Amino acid sequence: MLGSKQLIENLIRFKFHKTPYTWSSVWPFKRNSAVIVLLFIGMKGELRVLLTKRSRTLRSFSGDVSFPGGKADYIQETFENVARREAEEEIGLPRDSEILHKEFGMRLDNLVMDMPCYLSRTFLSVKPIVCFLYKDKLEKNEDKYKVPLDIRKFFGKLNPGETSSLFSVPLNDLIVHLLPRNDENVKNYRAEYFERKEYKLNWGGIKWLIMHYHFHVANNNEMPWLQIIEDLSSSDEDAGDGAIFRFRDLWGLTCKILFDVSCVANGLIDDKMKRELGHEDLIVGLYDYGNQMQPSGRSEWEVGMINGDKNLKYSDVIPEYFMKHLIGRRPLW
Repeated sequence: MLGSKQLIENLIRFKFHKTPYTWSSVWPFKRNSAVIVLLFIGMKGELRVLLTKRSRTLRSFSGDVSFPGGKADYIQETFENVARREAEEEIGLPRDSEILHKEFGMRLDNLVMDMPCYLSRTFLSVKPIVCFLYKDKLEKNEDKYKVPLDIRKFFGKLNPGETSSLFSVPLNDLIVHLLPRNDENVKNYRAEYFERKEYKLNWGGIKWLIMHYHFHVANNNEMPWLQIIEDLSSSDEDAGDGAIFRFRDLWGLTCKILFDVSCVANGLIDDKMKRELGHEDLIVGLYDYGNQMQPSGRSEWEVGMINGDKNLKYSDVIPEYFMKHLIGRRPLW
């Protein structure tokens, strides 16, 4: 089980393979979005990630766990600007590094700007950036990659129209089940989720791996500065049939991205797995060859796929030869 400093160093070294596609095909305008995977050091020196719970009033993915992020406003806007702008709007994280430094005593480092794009259920191309938040005034012998983030003044301010709550989970929780059980560090590791499950789902003729991690809302390991943020979700956290406690369900694309980031941080990505990160081949197949994900709006096929029409397939719009390329390259998405 790697420590926080080793995890961050692995992330900094990460380089995604060079894509043969143009940026406009991988991240097509008006179908492009970006999210920020915001890491920091927890109370026990563990590397944690900040997550949000989406407002119940949102049209898409209402009530879901997600990263701060959203769609690009104009064609020249970079994915970093999109992620930072949306983070400021949703949770109050200042875009201006000087404001973050002078008013809140913190700094933000970009760790990974080379993660691939992912396809969302609503046919958006999602580009993640991985960043590290830390306090800027350290004692002489303190290491910013090991010192818990002690925030005297927290920037956190929820946008009630978009975000209902803020919380964090350990990055290593996502992959501890993959590590050797006879390892002493793994034996002693106590994940914060109380339930994990996965299954395969056929969506559009392609098999997708779906993962769920269930976390209690009440968590003694949570950072004090996160516990003081007003929870706008009230009692709408998932409880399950007959359950007497509230929990959050980390799943879907957010879970997939975080799982991949955790694999990269733990050195679990070989060259073959690196080629299988993200969904850029599929996005290009839809945009360049299938005439989908266009700026004019969602097609009838896309609307049907979003609504779960089992008669629709990716092969309806993507040519057969490119579908063979997709399936041959990767049987499970």
